[in-house]
Amino acid sequence: MAAELTNKVNPTADFVALCRATTEASPVPMAGLEGATHIIRYVNQAFCHLTGKSEQGLLGHPFPGVSPASEVCQSLLDRVYQTGEAETHSGPKCSPSEPQHWSYAVWPIVAGNPRTGIMLQVVEGTDLHQNAVAANEALTLSLINQQERREAAELARAELETEIQARKKMEDALVISEKLASVGRMAAVIAHEINNPLAAITDLLYLAQTVDGTPKEVLEYLETADGELKRVAHITRQTLGFYRELTNPTSFYLHSLLDSVVDLLQAKIRSKRAIVELRCDTQIQLSAMYGELRQVFSNLLVNSIDAMKEHGRVTIRASLSQNPTTGTGRIRISIADNGQGIAKATLPKIFDPFFTTKGLIGNGLGLWISKGIIEKHGGAVQVRSCTNGTHQGTTFSVILPAS
Repeated sequence: MAAELTNKVNPTADFVALCRATTEASPVPMAGLEGATHIIRYVNQAFCHLTGKSEQGLLGHPFPGVSPASEVCQSLLDRVYQTGEAETHSGPKCSPSEPQHWSYAVWPIVAGNPRTGIMLQVVEGTDLHQNAVAANEALTLSLINQQERREAAELARAELETEIQARKKMEDALVISEKLASVGRMAAVIAHEINNPLAAITDLLYLAQTVDGTPKEVLEYLETADGELKRVAHITRQTLGFYRELTNPTSFYLHSLLDSVVDLLQAKIRSKRAIVELRCDTQIQLSAMYGELRQVFSNLLVNSIDAMKEHGRVTIRASLSQNPTTGTGRIRISIADNGQGIAKATLPKIFDPFFTTKGLIGNGLGLWISKGIIEKHGGAVQVRSCTNGTHQGTTFSVILPAS
């Protein structure tokens, strides 16, 4: 009797408990509707998320007032409540006149009395679907825009770095150009001033060579001096651009050229107590500007002697070989010393004009000029160096095309 009284007094409590027990954990939006007026007595969390309202804001209200299509919903709920048969409803497609719709399934709750209430399950909600689609689209667009901005920033940074490097190279080239122009102007004055003394010395050497009774040894010295004087005049005119070479390359034996370089520098070699070893096939011939090549090998040998301590060793080797790429013949002349070597950071700069490691006694033009002469002859200059260990020292290799 007490149980019957309790059910009559608070039937809604049993209804809500029944709904909560079956649908609370469902990820699908669901609502429990009580009575013929379809009052919302229960909603799960998924339904709250769908409508954007709290549980307290939904409970106690007629469901048709919550549904986007209230008239269709009212008729459907009435039929299910009266007939006790489940039905489904598919809302219309979204349009300007129907901006949102729900599709749902409805069935009666049977708990002794078939008219206790109705359980409603939302199968599809346009507003929920559109929100998800919009969020995904916004996220995708955000990621695309972010990637595009990142790529644009990377491109701008790369372009800026390229422009900075180009400007720096241009500035360096302008500095070098100005230095060369200054040297050219200064050299023009020097050339003008030394032309007359050079001519006078040439005449005096000629007269000295014609004196009767001059010892043979002295005549050899005078001949060497005359040859070097002519080379000085040639180098001066060539460097200043006042000399146009009218003669063609001559053919000569490489061994004789290298011998003359070693003989010329005997005083410097003896002052360092150095050993200079020449290993050259006496039959190697080449066609080139004899004076220019002599200038190159003199410069390289002087550099090697300057880099060594006393009792150092320089080895000059010359050999014929083939270019591995083209198969054409070539001549390799290497000058290797056991001096202090060239620092790794310095090595890329040694052929730059005005770069020197000799302080006040160097002008930084020797290797630059030498490289230009060799390249004019169709050759190349290579260098490798080590500053410590058993292989300490530097090796310059001059590669020339074989005649």
